[in-house]
Amino acid sequence: MKRWDKRGGGDAVRHLALGLVRLYTYYFPVRKGKYRVMNAALRFAGRPEGEVVRCRTADGRDFLVELSSSPGMYDTVYFLGEYERFITRIISSMVWPGDRCLDVGANYGWYTLLMSHLSGTAGEVHAFEPVPETFRMLRRNFLTAGSPPNIVLNNMGVADASGRASMHVFAGLPHGHSSLSDMGRKDFCTVECDLTTLDEYLGNRPGAPIHFVKCDVEGAELKVLRGATSLLRQPVPPIWIVEMARETTRPFKYGPNELLALLRQAADYEFYAVDDTLSTVRRMERFAKEDIGANVLCVPAGNYRERLANIPGTRD
Repeated sequence: MKRWDKRGGGDAVRHLALGLVRLYTYYFPVRKGKYRVMNAALRFAGRPEGEVVRCRTADGRDFLVELSSSPGMYDTVYFLGEYERFITRIISSMVWPGDRCLDVGANYGWYTLLMSHLSGTAGEVHAFEPVPETFRMLRRNFLTAGSPPNIVLNNMGVADASGRASMHVFAGLPHGHSSLSDMGRKDFCTVECDLTTLDEYLGNRPGAPIHFVKCDVEGAELKVLRGATSLLRQPVPPIWIVEMARETTRPFKYGPNELLALLRQAADYEFYAVDDTLSTVRRMERFAKEDIGANVLCVPAGNYRERLANIPGTRD
């Protein structure tokens, strides 16, 4: 692993400059303006190419980050010790000790490792990441965390049928934006990956019911749900948090409301749209035509009320 302080003079200066900025953005108690400072530091010092650094997050976990990716997937992890702050707070409220969880579209492992910590030694987290290079990052952070025994890593995607498929990896986008669709773009390369369905995967691994599913698969969410019929028929269906974005679902020829309709048909779910800007969740029935979509928290009616009540900013 390359370290900044083992490089030449220019990289040593960059390391020092970015490290000093991190002291401010990580520790200074006033949050306002930190994003501007972070972005200005990266513009001024430049992104270190191919460099990896270990850093501690605000909740005490260790990650290996690469600031060379642009736009930066890891920027807030390094400078602020966090990633997708409000979604993280929601999941921290909804996953409890002993839960059996699924991370569908695990990326570099932020939520996999979060759910591992929250569910504890009595819980499980099954993580799915199909792109080999991204899976390498996921596994690297898994090892950095001490290889938690309650995590199962799977280098495969999830859809409505098992088999093989091509994943599209787009130029100029963070690795978390790879998709089964080409999204109408031309600037991509493809990698072959294995696919499974949640029903098939869980059928081969009997155990406690699934309590929580995080699903972010860049438009293929409907395929994931169609392959989870048995999972949705549990006596108490799982909580889901699902990305439902019109921009990513359109190339798959469906809209976010179809995701709501499938879940509503399968079980009695209540839906809450997540507003990252206001740090609130709002009860909803469907998306309006002009809505771009949202991350949606899907909670089986009459269940998990104590967990839902703990989410900051919850409002009907």
